[in-house]
Amino acid sequence: MTRDYVHVDRVASPWLIERFVDARAQFIFLPRDEINQFVEKTGAIPFDTGTGIELDHHECDGEKHCTFDAIAEKYSFTDDPALERLRKIVRAADTGGINEEPRAWALELVAVGAPLIVESDHEALELEFPVYDALYAYFQCEIVREKYADEMRKLRSRAERQEFAKKMAELKTRMLRPIQGKTT
Repeated sequence: MTRDYVHVDRVASPWLIERFVDARAQFIFLPRDEINQFVEKTGAIPFDTGTGIELDHHECDGEKHCTFDAIAEKYSFTDDPALERLRKIVRAADTGGINEEPRAWALELVAVGAPLIVESDHEALELEFPVYDALYAYFQCEIVREKYADEMRKLRSRAERQEFAKKMAELKTRMLRPIQGKTT
């Protein structure tokens, strides 16, 4: 349960929930003034409501954190280096640090453009989730390239390097399946 008219954090957070917490999660988008009543009536778990709830923006060690951070922290996803890199750009795009993290602009551009070509917040999620999937995969491969730089230099073609990085990144992906049945 979150506010309607999704933007960066209200797309990134459902992506994180669906991919890492509960693949069966359902998302409801309502105007801010209807959220509390809906939560009381249904028991839905609110996030990114701007009302100071557990899964919302907060400050950590003097730094602004967004809801994506709150979810990663609550479910202890902070030991995944690829997710940490994604987390950094989501935070920058959503908490005013976009000029300090140039890659965050990509999320802002997608977050502004996607809702203009769809009819609902659910359609925006459907359209934008592959962007987050691709970014997460990119960061996994970036880590593989850093860790296996010597091996990668020995490979002759881009195709060989890409297949090597993809294979090594898949090992991590298989270990990070969503936790079935766990709710947020």
